[in-house]
Amino acid sequence: MLPWADLLRITATRWAWTPSEFWMATPRELEAVLGLGHPADDLKRSELEQLIRTNPDTETCGRADDHKQRRPHDRS
Repeated sequence: MLPWADLLRITATRWAWTPSEFWMATPRELEAVLGLGHPADDLKRSELEQLIRTNPDTETCGRADDHKQRRPHDRS
């Protein structure tokens, strides 16, 4: 059984994820954030370019709620 409470605490405190962001994350995203799984070295340049095209950087740091409200994410 996965330590859900620990995973939620880590993503909230280290990465400032909201509970909804945590529960929307896939297991692969959780692995990546926690430094588990495959290293980034396995990512091919063409795969990186595809990710950049399909997921461009935005002013809002990618938070769903920020996109809806059109506000930048402020960590201060």
